[in-house]
Amino acid sequence: MHDAATSFLKSQCWAGARIQPIASDLSQRSYFRLSRNGETAILMDAGNDRASVPRFLKMTAWLRQAGLSAPEILGADVDNALLLLEDLGPVPASERMSDPNAQAEVLDACIEILLAIRSAPPPPLHCPGAERFCEWTRVADEHYPGADSGALDEFRVVLKDILSSLLADGCTVSLRDFHADNLMPLPNRKGTARLGVLDYQDAFLTHPVYDLVSLLTDARVEVPPALRARYIERYASSSGDGLAALRTAFAAFSAQRNLRILGIFHRAARDLGKTHHLPKVPRVYRCLMEATEHEVFRDVRGILSAGLPAPETAA
Repeated sequence: MHDAATSFLKSQCWAGARIQPIASDLSQRSYFRLSRNGETAILMDAGNDRASVPRFLKMTAWLRQAGLSAPEILGADVDNALLLLEDLGPVPASERMSDPNAQAEVLDACIEILLAIRSAPPPPLHCPGAERFCEWTRVADEHYPGADSGALDEFRVVLKDILSSLLADGCTVSLRDFHADNLMPLPNRKGTARLGVLDYQDAFLTHPVYDLVSLLTDARVEVPPALRARYIERYASSSGDGLAALRTAFAAFSAQRNLRILGIFHRAARDLGKTHHLPKVPRVYRCLMEATEHEVFRDVRGILSAGLPAPETAA
């Protein structure tokens, strides 16, 4: 641990605590669980990603004001990109969702959280347009084995038109990485506070379906198509969205998000040596192709599948 972190912990009266690294995903941030005298806390070291710290602080305040369980900020050294956070527990929801009953409990709570986020007045955040969403998928062209950029460009022409129409209907807050690894069960809390939320420093404004897509096409947890359809219907019923329109939006953002993730996972494996996500690639690919079964993609689904070989046959 570097000198700035040691000094920060001393200033926060956590000097001498037992320090245990917590496995991180694909970000530049590092996390450590601190333990002393039966108490725990989390040290977040954003490293070179210093710009994420003010965003994290802003979104934490907003989420907590909305009644959600973002971790309490126990201390901050913004200049050195260090935060001391409330420990929301060691077991993410992803580790419990193999049990159908637990999975249903998590998904039920998530729908309530997403509706609460949607109804709260949003903070000032950037709102990317359809062109930007499509640009983000180019990571697949560059890193997915066997990808045909020409075919993917044809697909993106249609995707951009669909997203442009959807985004014209208005935007709400998206936590952006709203999935089971970033959700922490808190059985002693009630309502929308019963799941802790993490990893929201990259939040933006977009179509309200975006985080529903992130949840229900999670690379880490299998959500069968029938269950996915049931929760899309539940969200539509609770939000007042028309079901047909919501299904179209879900398909479009699922295609965008999962195409991008295919590239991100392969980039992490090649450039960072982080290969632990590669076994999840078939699930991501399947979610992408299921999204293109929607009628809005009927003219380009064949082009996409030809230009993006299935994982088993990727070169």
